[in-house]
Amino acid sequence: MRNLKLLKSLQSSELQILGSPLCLSVRSDTGSLLVASQFCISEYDPRTGQVVSEASLTGLTGFLPEDGSGGVVGLQDLAELESACLATAGGDVVLFNFNTCQLECVGSVDSGLTSMTWSPDEELVVLTTGQETIIMMTKEFEPITEVGIHQDDFGEGKFITVGWGKKETQFHGSEGKEAAKKKIQEVQPAADWDDRRPRVTWRGDGQLFAVSAVCKQSGNRKVRVWNREGVLQATSETVNGLEAPLCWK
Repeated sequence: MRNLKLLKSLQSSELQILGSPLCLSVRSDTGSLLVASQFCISEYDPRTGQVVSEASLTGLTGFLPEDGSGGVVGLQDLAELESACLATAGGDVVLFNFNTCQLECVGSVDSGLTSMTWSPDEELVVLTTGQETIIMMTKEFEPITEVGIHQDDFGEGKFITVGWGKKETQFHGSEGKEAAKKKIQEVQPAADWDDRRPRVTWRGDGQLFAVSAVCKQSGNRKVRVWNREGVLQATSETVNGLEAPLCWK
């Protein structure tokens, strides 16, 4: 991480919004900050310290409960639409228009949503659901595919090896055999503080995205890589201590 350099720093003493920030996004054309809480969505200008626009997610809109128990699991600025797209834990996908400050529900998932991530070119959006599936849609919110997060297959990138390349055909001494068994038995589940929610990150060119999710069988996290058509490409090995943060480099 030594190649990271701070380019700009802004400090705001107080963010005047109702509730606690749950998701953040930056408007690419204005540099203002989009903030979604358990009560509202706000556009905040860090230079002036003022809220530029705001809309309630509770009350008449009914996207989130009024007692503050709801949540926003994804937020994305969509410059082409002059809107922000947000996804709620209850399953709604909502557009917030910057010009009119109006909210529009463009779709809903009955089982709820656990994340929402747009491709870098803003042509595709990936949603993960409460039923542990991945939904891929176009920018017009037309479904492309829906697949389960947890797949038994390795993916299209599976290695084909013969002879000594396969662990099953390699010679193991008595100590090596016992060590292999012990390694299998010592698979550790996700940490207690892990929220067990999936994480999604797109590669910079938008051709692949990776999903980190807690495996049903072992209880630990695994990373799977998918292409733009929603076809599984590869699955990570079982790694103890793998945590939730995920970013494509």
